[in-house]
Amino acid sequence: MGVVQRIRYQAVEGLRAGRFNRGVNTAATCYRLGSTLIDSGCANRWPQVRSFVREQLLRQVLLTHHHEDHSGNAARIQQMTGARVLASGLALQPLATGWRLRPYQQLLFGRPQRLIAEPVPDLVELEGGYRLQVIGTPGHADDMVCYLEAEHGWLFSGDLFVGDRTRFLRQDEGLGELLQSLRKILTCDFQTLFCAHRGVVKDGKRAISAKLQHLESLCDSSRELYRQGLPPAEISRRLLGREELVSLVTGYHFSKRNLIRACLQLVEKVDHGVTEHTGETEFPVR
Repeated sequence: MGVVQRIRYQAVEGLRAGRFNRGVNTAATCYRLGSTLIDSGCANRWPQVRSFVREQLLRQVLLTHHHEDHSGNAARIQQMTGARVLASGLALQPLATGWRLRPYQQLLFGRPQRLIAEPVPDLVELEGGYRLQVIGTPGHADDMVCYLEAEHGWLFSGDLFVGDRTRFLRQDEGLGELLQSLRKILTCDFQTLFCAHRGVVKDGKRAISAKLQHLESLCDSSRELYRQGLPPAEISRRLLGREELVSLVTGYHFSKRNLIRACLQLVEKVDHGVTEHTGETEFPVR
């Protein structure tokens, strides 16, 4: 029923593990580059992650964001190895105090232990001459970052990608921020994605571009159908099909209707000339 998969690509090793082998989102990957681990997998897969970590010296863990399938074993790794755990500034509080987990999240991924992490610098230099640039990519989570190794064209993308035809959205995701993060990352120089759920995506830039185009097209189609007088539920059915079991199991926290509602909220802002802000940069939502 579970899944355990080893990944090797050039100098990068990975372990993808999950309690269930149903859909790409039910398992998570931690990647290793030298003595650095990027993300730490699901808490309920600790025996598999522990074996992976024990294979060689580990000095630090870099988290892409605080979600339980990424930070799940960070505290245990810290206790076992003495490795530093680093994450974006916005991740430090939830990592230290915990956050609400819904029943489906606990079932799929387990509950992480609390830990004290350190703020990750803008550039992380590793042995072997590797240099990871830290790029803020909010949307899926406010605290999410990607790690770019520009010289080798590698992007450790956390949950920025996952798939190029998004059909579901969490209630707490920000679609406008996600679109902006996708546009931002496309200005970077990379070829290969190391996705936390999909694994290695060799044509990574094309994949990110395809996801962006799909979401922009979905917003346009949602706008047109809404102007024709269709309610959001019917728009969701027409564009994405009926809700699936995953929506019911998650109590619609992860659902197609969330994605369509987010699309309609964005196009409403555009129609009213509203702009959003990220830091000091003003940009149109669409």
